[in-house]
Amino acid sequence: MKSNAGFVGFDGTENKRTVLALDMAKKAAGIGGELNVLLRQPHGRAKNTLSKLVRLCDVKAYVSDDSDKAKWETAGFSIQGGNDDFFEDSDFVMVGTPGDQEAPYVEAGLAHGCTVSLMGGAHRNKIMAALQEKGVEISDGLKADFEREFFFGLENYETFLKAKPKVIQCTSCNTTGICRASLAARPLGLKMILGNIDRRHGDPHTVVRASPSAVSIGKGVGHQGTDAGTVFEEVTYSIRASKIPTTVPHTSFLDFVFEGDVTPEDFVESLANTREVVVVPYQDEAGRKHEWTSEILEAFLSGFERPISPEIFELLVSDSIIPVKLGDYTILQVAMMVEQMSIAVPNHVESYLLSAGYSAEKVHSIVDEALTCVHGVWPDRLST
Repeated sequence: MKSNAGFVGFDGTENKRTVLALDMAKKAAGIGGELNVLLRQPHGRAKNTLSKLVRLCDVKAYVSDDSDKAKWETAGFSIQGGNDDFFEDSDFVMVGTPGDQEAPYVEAGLAHGCTVSLMGGAHRNKIMAALQEKGVEISDGLKADFEREFFFGLENYETFLKAKPKVIQCTSCNTTGICRASLAARPLGLKMILGNIDRRHGDPHTVVRASPSAVSIGKGVGHQGTDAGTVFEEVTYSIRASKIPTTVPHTSFLDFVFEGDVTPEDFVESLANTREVVVVPYQDEAGRKHEWTSEILEAFLSGFERPISPEIFELLVSDSIIPVKLGDYTILQVAMMVEQMSIAVPNHVESYLLSAGYSAEKVHSIVDEALTCVHGVWPDRLST
């Protein structure tokens, strides 16, 4: 099998990780084909990232604007062609541009017969409206793609495989975390998740200028729970997202509402048995506490060798779970951590395998093994 994968916004925080992860998964699955990246202006970070990706997985570079070709070649890079060549040479395109810049790339991808995969922050309704304004015909099948539930392969891979969509929208970082936790909680009688996401307000490569006390309180529910609700329709979500002036990670404080009696131990066991979820003891067997998010992330990272650091593909959940009994319901108050740059990457890779028609039977194990994703209880009760 051969399937070329293209990346728009290749040097973005998530996409540059997806390139490397997809390269490993392609090799593990035995899928041939090239990895293509679409270049814009050659700023320093883009040149540095491209150099690394060429060295690690031999990506092929194309320019979105022909006037930039000489600049990239002067910088020492080989350019395969222009914008149309990129889409012509790609079977699958992962679009990871800043918000509201996706529509032209979706249009070009569809025009060249590509399967287009969008990251969680894209607004499909706006993209479809922009395409319609450009005169692009929206068939019933394409309209269904724009309105379909979010892609979360651990739950709905087979459904998407049968639908054969040309446009796929993956879950965002926080939605991915909520979906994995929902997957673990559902067998225990999950009815509702509510609470707050402390959403980080800065990336590591930016300077967070806000005061440490400057928290932006989210108004109303955020998209994260709403998006998860398209995947788990039987669960009710009401989740606020507030902005915190810190870099890593997103930290969710959520109440899981179950019907009947459920203990924290029950939930810990189910979480530990769910792919790409790791339970972190608040206090380990030696008596050391793991109560600070920065310490937990550093300690977790130190045990893995992954292509670009930090790479935390897993949802990290503290076992410090507070149970509350309310009539016939049990509420479990949970703290969990989402590393924005990489948690959604396994799902991005599965969207590519979906586009290549890869069977549902082994897709999750292939991805987890290729990316060394683990689940279980950190640090010494983990498995792939």
